[in-house]
Amino acid sequence: MSWQNTTKKVAGAIAVISGIVMVLSVGISDVFNIIASPEDVSAEVSASLGGIDFIDRVAVLGVAVTILGGAGLGLLSTSSDNPPFLNTTLTYLPVIVGFLAFSAFGTEVWETITGGRTWDAHDDISNSYMLFLASSLVSGVVSLLKK
Repeated sequence: MSWQNTTKKVAGAIAVISGIVMVLSVGISDVFNIIASPEDVSAEVSASLGGIDFIDRVAVLGVAVTILGGAGLGLLSTSSDNPPFLNTTLTYLPVIVGFLAFSAFGTEVWETITGGRTWDAHDDISNSYMLFLASSLVSGVVSLLKK
């Protein structure tokens, strides 16, 4: 196996694990609320995320799809029966989430990747979110390198 495949698989596994930790820390109902109804998110979760905006909503949708997708539980997968949009999303999900991570959370993600994050200064929600975003960025970049 090439270093690109190994790196992509390890980063994808870290994304799934950190995504699961985030969902367990936030709660399934607040994960749904972040995506569909941010005004209904608990005050604790909203404060942990520094408020919820459009990028958080899309990124947390990425958490859910990553967990349910081929790298996670395998409940969502590419298929000729799927609409093309779903297959494209599932195929390029690490690239999509990685772009969001880089463009919206560049400093925090870079600190996570380089080991500069002070984990004790943040709660489990914030830490698992940043680890998910950072590992998705790594997985996305590596998947582009092997194309």
